[in-house]
Amino acid sequence: MSRQAKPGSKPYRAQLRERLTALGFPEAAIPAQVAKNLVAECRIPPRTAWRLASELSLDVAAHQYNAVTGDPRAGMRGTRIWEYEQWPERGVRPTVAALRVLAQVYGTDWKCLLGLRDLEQLPAKDLAEYHAEMQPSPEPEAPPAAAVAAVARTDARADEELGGSALEAAIQLTKTNVDTVQLEDLWADLDFLGGAYTRTSPESILGQLAVIESRTSALLKGRQRPKQTQELLLVGAKSTAMMAWIAGDLGRYRLSRELNSAAWLYTQYADDFLARRWVRTSQARVAFWAGNGIESAKLAADGLNYQVGGRLTDAPLILAEARGWSSVQAEPQVLDAIARWTTIEDPDLGAGGDDSFFNITKDRRHYMAGTSLLSVGQASAALREFTTAREAFEQLSLENRWEAMDPMIRIDTGRAHLRLDDLDGAAAQVAPLLDAGVGKQPDMVRAMLKVMATELSGPRWRSAVTARHLAEALLDAHASARP
Repeated sequence: MSRQAKPGSKPYRAQLRERLTALGFPEAAIPAQVAKNLVAECRIPPRTAWRLASELSLDVAAHQYNAVTGDPRAGMRGTRIWEYEQWPERGVRPTVAALRVLAQVYGTDWKCLLGLRDLEQLPAKDLAEYHAEMQPSPEPEAPPAAAVAAVARTDARADEELGGSALEAAIQLTKTNVDTVQLEDLWADLDFLGGAYTRTSPESILGQLAVIESRTSALLKGRQRPKQTQELLLVGAKSTAMMAWIAGDLGRYRLSRELNSAAWLYTQYADDFLARRWVRTSQARVAFWAGNGIESAKLAADGLNYQVGGRLTDAPLILAEARGWSSVQAEPQVLDAIARWTTIEDPDLGAGGDDSFFNITKDRRHYMAGTSLLSVGQASAALREFTTAREAFEQLSLENRWEAMDPMIRIDTGRAHLRLDDLDGAAAQVAPLLDAGVGKQPDMVRAMLKVMATELSGPRWRSAVTARHLAEALLDAHASARP
């Protein structure tokens, strides 16, 4: 073979075919010999080797794949076959069904398209199928009596091979790329970031959560025991739901919806009620601030269907349901939800503990109740809830205060005063906020500044100079605030 031909190249393969022909190999047997040579001598992975031995480009292989399936318009593309060839180092793992079709295209058995590294990364089910498909041997019509002993010995060897294959497949289940320390670290990082959100830049928390989600998805591509896989799915669900929540706070609602969709997929595979509550809580919050109040209420109500004991209380979901209905002034539904929440409200439920990120603190619970009541015209009741929220906020340690709660409580307390025809009381509530400056705040703070400014510009207060000046100041704060 010419030294100029690059190993594996088309000239190399042409020269190899000539040598095989000269050695007497029939034409039908040559592709298999070429593939073997490419794997053994050129270290080309089996799937690529067989495609090259068949002299097919990626696109032609994809076209023939679709033809084998019976639908020339089927979705196989050359890029996907390339991804199959890159696995397991990167790319996409081909299913056994895909391997069977590719094997027909290349004129071989699907097991020939898998190398040792592939087998080490196969799911247990696929590996068991690989071992289960033994090549059948034709049965002689009338085996001679002299062959009985030989057949018995062959059966014994076959049994030994079958038993060894089954044992080997079972042993694969014990191999894992995850250990207890890794799982504990992931959960500890999530708990830390959940607590740090009240005192750390949302962008920073979002970035750190993205690292956890990336680590988790990378681990899931390997092999774990079933319990470890479920743990990783739960980490993925919680980290992605938290990312969606925070992206919503930053006003990035499209990203929030995509993250929540990913989080829900994690929960479906984990099949865990607590995880479903996490995601429904996040989805309801994002939907409300994105302007989809009815959707928010329905998501929250669905979350309540997943009973999980005391780890994630009903309060956040019931209050989210009330807030969702309040956006369309559905007073009966709002009052019903607030009544249900009142019967279970635990004034001693503070910051920290299990699921502290989703188990919102007392100040935030009463604030949510107040905003819902205010939206359906219950201004006096709302003002009582805002007063409780303010007291609870001031009792929290600095590290457990969510910075956005101070402006939110002030703005909506001011709006309650407006509903009660108390313009001076409204101005007194927001004056400290305007004097100090809004600075960097979540998107909902900016939204509520604009809501109050709009209410002050309405017919009721249009002629009041104080209302006009206050509205202008709120709009200036809205323009200066950034998430």
